[in-house]
Amino acid sequence: MGKGRISPQRLALVVALLLSLGSGIAPRAHAAAADSAPAVVSFRVYATQEGLVGDSTSTGHIIQPNDHFVALPCVCVLSSKGGHEFQVRVDYKGKSVTAPVWDVGPWNIDDDYWNPPAQRKYTGLPQGVPEATAAYFNGYNGGRDGKGRAVRIPAGIDLADGTFADLGMSDSDWVTVSFLWLPSVSLNALPALPAGYQDIPTVAFGQRPPLDPVKPKDPAKYTYFPETQHNVAAPLMAYWNANGGWRNLGLPITELFREVYADGSWKLVQYFERQILELNLPAKDGTPLVTSGLIGYSAYAPPDARAPVTPFTSDAAHQYFPQTQHSLNNGFKAYWQAHGGLPAFGYPITEEFSGTTPAGRRYVAQIFERARLEWWPDRVGQPDEITQGLLVVELMRQAGWM
Repeated sequence: MGKGRISPQRLALVVALLLSLGSGIAPRAHAAAADSAPAVVSFRVYATQEGLVGDSTSTGHIIQPNDHFVALPCVCVLSSKGGHEFQVRVDYKGKSVTAPVWDVGPWNIDDDYWNPPAQRKYTGLPQGVPEATAAYFNGYNGGRDGKGRAVRIPAGIDLADGTFADLGMSDSDWVTVSFLWLPSVSLNALPALPAGYQDIPTVAFGQRPPLDPVKPKDPAKYTYFPETQHNVAAPLMAYWNANGGWRNLGLPITELFREVYADGSWKLVQYFERQILELNLPAKDGTPLVTSGLIGYSAYAPPDARAPVTPFTSDAAHQYFPQTQHSLNNGFKAYWQAHGGLPAFGYPITEEFSGTTPAGRRYVAQIFERARLEWWPDRVGQPDEITQGLLVVELMRQAGWM
């Protein structure tokens, strides 16, 4: 498929390369709250009980029975001794506990995974995915932490005994952690929705989007998809039809809604199986009415696949893109060109990389700004030799929402 640059190393999928290829890690933000609640940055991570009664935390606190604090894997958010400068809220099976960060761990001391990729140390990992989680499930960094130790459990937070007990936990498990020092915004302070869309829901990023089936809306304004029981507004439907329809975007899996981010900004979005469409209202000069979100940047690929390649002269089988310093080759290049090219998929943001599913199927994948292409050697010559990943469906399943 490529030009000698297919990586033979492990598949390290953490956000978008999970469920369709057989993994089960669940790092996406996951919180339930009313529309009136502030939008906070929350992620679903694996929690363990710290224990270590009698030992000293990184703040110098001597750990007591029934203590209430947490440990996060970065000294950058360590509170002072006895202080509450950095706090988290931990939610588990209907119970909620707020606790300060008094220790550093598990595994790393510099993994600020709650920050966006461009701001965190491990820039190749998506926001909300601890390095230890990626190492444990997907062999990131050779399956080791920042100190070179083999990661034996995918923990992203340690809970002191009292915190652990108050949540009703009896063993390590996935919890939802809200990082309370990060900016939040009140959904009540948002401006009115654009004319014609006043009835759509408003949801904070990290909360469950409107995935539940609904009844058909006004057919003069919406197209109803009985397959998934969702409505698509006319502007989005026009884009869907013009840009590959089901093959490139998939079917709608949510209604149109306003998604609000922690900095107070928002977008009108609708989730489809493969892409997220944005309805750009109010209209902005030079911005198309409908655009496709760059979901490919939420997908993870092995570090070698993300590394820029040496520029070369493009030919019929191979093309170099200086915009992203990546290439497109052979079968993927032919598919990319035949099914919409740059408008449909965006630029390549990785090279090709290989892997094997838990069922033993080999594949080669490449991630683009708006898609993931997958080549299956056991389907050579068949219509599904090359497929597109259901990136948005995977994100929803990882969060436990589908």
